[in-house]
Amino acid sequence: MAGSGVPVVSKEELSGVSRIKWGALLGILGLVLAIGGVLIVLIEVGVGITNTTDSGYVSLLHTILLAIVLIVIGVIVALLSFVLYTAGFVALRKADGRFTTPMVLCVIALIGLALISGFVVSYALAIDSAIACPSANTTCQNNATSVAHGVVVLGYVGGFLGFIGLIGLIVGLWRFGSRYSSSITKVGAIFYIIPFLSILAPILVFIGAMMVHKKLRQPGVGSSGVQTTISAPPPS
Repeated sequence: MAGSGVPVVSKEELSGVSRIKWGALLGILGLVLAIGGVLIVLIEVGVGITNTTDSGYVSLLHTILLAIVLIVIGVIVALLSFVLYTAGFVALRKADGRFTTPMVLCVIALIGLALISGFVVSYALAIDSAIACPSANTTCQNNATSVAHGVVVLGYVGGFLGFIGLIGLIVGLWRFGSRYSSSITKVGAIFYIIPFLSILAPILVFIGAMMVHKKLRQPGVGSSGVQTTISAPPPS
């Protein structure tokens, strides 16, 4: 019997913490892929501007298509990351109702990320069509790379919903850090909304969640992450 009265960690709570941990790890992977795709575009466009030949143009389109594929994979991985974050909040809200709001907002983010994926895939298909055009047919190339207004709106709406979900994620991770006294997780939550520092956010969250998960699996630890004391049996 725990003399301090601290509740025992449930399987659902351990599962929730584990999902937060793996969600952060997928967030790191998705971020690396997306940044890699953007860097490829920036480097290739900078080089490709000086090469105005038809072969140079086709090569540029091939490279951009490769970069977009990396970005698409990164977005999909980020989508899976949000799925795990959401699933983590679902499990944790059974122990703490404060995780309900972050859970709902993360569901909104999933919708937004799905819309963004649709936008990126549509643009990738447009680039692929442009590659199939004859190198001398600039009209075909321009028409192929033009994205419909509806698809652009899809991207804007997805971005807006994703931002709402990001706020929910930050709130949820902050409450996660508060509940389990994990300062590094709280710092990671704040970094998610700060440009450039957001690159470090999933790394910090992963480290914090990993430490919390390890701590909660120790014998005699309550759901608040506090070490409990075992009371001695009364003398007979």
